[in-house]
Amino acid sequence: MADTGAQRIVAIAIDESEHSDNAFQWYCEHIYKENDYLLLIHVPETYDFTMASESRKVGRPAVVEQLLKELEERVDNLEKKYREKLLSRGISGKFRTASGKPGEKIVSVARDERATLIITGTRGLGKFRRTILGSVSDYIVHHSNVPVLVCRWKTQEDGAKS
Repeated sequence: MADTGAQRIVAIAIDESEHSDNAFQWYCEHIYKENDYLLLIHVPETYDFTMASESRKVGRPAVVEQLLKELEERVDNLEKKYREKLLSRGISGKFRTASGKPGEKIVSVARDERATLIITGTRGLGKFRRTILGSVSDYIVHHSNVPVLVCRWKTQEDGAKS
């Protein structure tokens, strides 16, 4: 871990969605402090190759290799995008990735890095979809040992952005 002295370490859960962009933007506009150190945590989507259907040929080595290459490229592009955002705003920080269940890994990495706050976006799932699909933000809220800020960003259909 970088020597952050008295810096506040703020973890932001990021992915390729606009919800992550909105959470980052909200942090910058509303709670950013000059001495903050940002910990950008990304848990990429993983593929369960053991469940791959042989008829779809997903389990073949060339297909698996291609899927992994595409995943690596997406992670690299996301890291580059957020590094540029940090640089353009003069904010110090780092990008961390982890494999596994997103909520669990975000909480774990934030704890390991001694974050004092976790910020996450939300897709705004309804109760039924959240029950079936699970919610990363719900998991973080219920399992984090530090405060969690969930950025709910309304779309134009929902009303003005808040």
